Amino acid sequence: MKLFKYAISGLFLLFFLFSCIKPGTGTVSFGANYDIINCITTVTIYVDGENMGQLKNPSMGVSSCNQPENLNLKLPAGDHHYRIEIRPLEGTGYSKDIEGNFKLNENDCIKIFIDYAKIEWRN
Repeated sequence: MKLFKYAISGLFLLFFLFSCIKPGTGTVSFGANYDIINCITTVTIYVDGENMGQLKNPSMGVSSCNQPENLNLKLPAGDHHYRIEIRPLEGTGYSKDIEGNFKLNENDCIKIFIDYAKIEWRN
C-alpha cells in the first residue's frame, strides 16, 4: 500500500512540475508597402483576436524580425491566427481584411508581408 501511495505522489509531483513549464517564444514580423497607393490607409494587426497594433511605417519587405518599420511581436510558440484590417483614413475606398494562420516554433522568425500591389481592392 505504501508503494501505491509513493507512486501516486510521484505522479502528482511530475504532473505539477510539467504543468509549470511554459512554451518557448518566437517572433513574427508584419510589414506592408502601403506607400505605393495614392490613399492613406491604416493597417491594424490582430493575432488570436487581440489587437497587436498598427503599422507605423511602410517597408519594401520583411527581411528580418527586427526591422524597426515593421510590427515585430514576440509570441508563445504554437499555432496562431492573424487578421489584418486595411482601412482608408478617410472615405470608403481601399478596404481589405486579410486572414491567415501560422505555426511559430521556439526561437522562430515568421515574416508576413502585405504587398499592396497584389491586393484585389474592393471599393
